[in-house]
Amino acid sequence: MNNLSCKLNLPLGPSTRDPSLEADLQARLEDGHRIFVIGDVHGHLATFKALLHRLRLKPEDRVVCLGDMVDRGPDSAGMVALLRSHPQLIAIKGNHEQMAIQCIQPSGTFEAWPPWMKRGGKSTYASYIVQAEGDLWEAKRAMLGDFMWLDTLPTQIVLDEHRLVHAGYDPRMPLDMQGEKELLWIRKAWFTHESAVDPYRTVFFGHTTTTKLGDAAGDVAFSPTYLADGRPAWVGMDVGAYNHVAPGIAAINLATLRVTKQRTLRCDRWFDRINTQPKRGSKKQNGTTNRLWVGKDALRESDVSLSFGLTALAKRAKKASRSTLRAQKELEQVGVVFDTPPTGVRSLVSREGYRIVHKDPERSMPVQGPRGPTGFRVYPCTALAGESRPQPQRNNGSLSTPA
Repeated sequence: MNNLSCKLNLPLGPSTRDPSLEADLQARLEDGHRIFVIGDVHGHLATFKALLHRLRLKPEDRVVCLGDMVDRGPDSAGMVALLRSHPQLIAIKGNHEQMAIQCIQPSGTFEAWPPWMKRGGKSTYASYIVQAEGDLWEAKRAMLGDFMWLDTLPTQIVLDEHRLVHAGYDPRMPLDMQGEKELLWIRKAWFTHESAVDPYRTVFFGHTTTTKLGDAAGDVAFSPTYLADGRPAWVGMDVGAYNHVAPGIAAINLATLRVTKQRTLRCDRWFDRINTQPKRGSKKQNGTTNRLWVGKDALRESDVSLSFGLTALAKRAKKASRSTLRAQKELEQVGVVFDTPPTGVRSLVSREGYRIVHKDPERSMPVQGPRGPTGFRVYPCTALAGESRPQPQRNNGSLSTPA
């Protein structure tokens, strides 16, 4: 395990490829269609969707995610659901998917793997509970199916001029002998190697944030070593969806190497919400004080993980209740009333169960009626269908109705 970041007792296997997928992607490139590559998304679903919108995909375009689609962020469950349902999205396996797969038991059941839970898996587990509205059995059933799908993903994609992998390659080994240990976990031994591991192909990888590759935070990193055709030997794509400096996700066009970046959306910036503890002995830079990116209890993942999603469900219910009340009050301002009519008041009831009461701006209403502004025209219940409509009368400046 030297120079690898994996210190877990994982059953790491050989590399897996999908020849039909590789042939399809190569054919699309040759036909002039666009193939985009995106680095680690880590459950930041809203930001990922915003990036897809920026790409303006055409029907024949494809997007390849370089692994680590789950963990850390607020909605890993939604991210996997989108990957499985969107016909233009393709994914390869990352080390966080490999850890999640360990939850699948030999008996075909699901049990959370403790090492995964300590490394960002708790937020993924919680996102499935939130998706299942608190039903733990349904959440486990969904995770079991999704993680089995993750286990079928290839660990690399090899095209005529490109290699797509999650972590990289060990330059001390032949490329065709490397397995999950190298492709999913390798770090420093890979990106500090000075020569190209493949003289004919540019390697696109994630796993290691570009701040460690010598580039500024939030930027795609390009190798200082070039191939014979002038292309960089490797391209680092993990720009850091939660790097605290310039968080975001980036996509690159394989044919043109043009980069499209999307800043992490406010709804996905969980690291700002927990970043409340000042760093001891921190120095001010540009008028600001450096702060730890971990908050209370050393939380290193989205706050959806608190209480395994139950806190998020409680907040959602509270927010929904407030939103419903606010919408009801706003509708009452225009005469749409949801509560039960008071005794002696007749109104029209729609199929949806609410009443529509028309305003009369020239009249006032002293009689007790539904909540809302004054000026509603109210009629007694004695005015049945087929009878002439009673006319409101004024009495000493107030509105009254005939008996």
